[in-house]
Amino acid sequence: MHIDAVVLAGGDASKVNPAFSGPKSLIDIGGRPMISYVMDALSGCPALGKIVLALPEGADKGPFEALGGLVMEGTTGVVDGIAKSINLVGENGYILIVSSDTPMIRSLAINDFLDNCQKEEAQVYYSIISREDIQDAFPETRRTYMRLKDGVFTGGNIHLADKATFLRNLTEGNQLFNLRKNPMSLIGLFGIGFVLKYITGRLDIETLENKAQELLHADVKAVVTRYPELGVDVDKPEDLRLVETHLLAR
Repeated sequence: MHIDAVVLAGGDASKVNPAFSGPKSLIDIGGRPMISYVMDALSGCPALGKIVLALPEGADKGPFEALGGLVMEGTTGVVDGIAKSINLVGENGYILIVSSDTPMIRSLAINDFLDNCQKEEAQVYYSIISREDIQDAFPETRRTYMRLKDGVFTGGNIHLADKATFLRNLTEGNQLFNLRKNPMSLIGLFGIGFVLKYITGRLDIETLENKAQELLHADVKAVVTRYPELGVDVDKPEDLRLVETHLLAR
């Protein structure tokens, strides 16, 4: 399996730290930009080929060039950034999608996710983490969870997709991304029957996988990871305080 990676380097820093302007990925943690922790983790993954940093429109590429990898400028959103990165590195194989605001991520967690993805053939792999694992490691964090028959889970911040499949599903990708933090709206996308199953606790992972396969015309697999740092990103000031505390204590 040939795998390249894209690091999504957008986001508004002022929503996390009002004293900082520019891309969220450049917020300082321990004297270095947040995205540099992610790049360090990716550098320890032998399965990866090229790594692309997808920058939002208007971002100065200068601070990113020293991080290694290819720099893609002028992206207008998550899905656009991934699509342009695929076009840059070529459509052969898979693309690993990683958020730049997950500085606690480690090579061990990424390699474990990739190993699990290769156990079952699919075109799209979506990471999920149990609420129990998140709360055991980071009891102070607040995440968006989905209660399923199999357990209570949050979506991770690392995913793997067949490049050609992704490019065929740009509209659907935008829909899913925009609803990712609103479980009821996401379930509603699949119809009233799914809403009723979700409300009554009868909706399970396999049923969601099957419905996603219908939507994307591709095999979709949820990958349960035991690495809780994959489910913690920096969206709010309290998230930044959390990751600063844990990173500086390593």
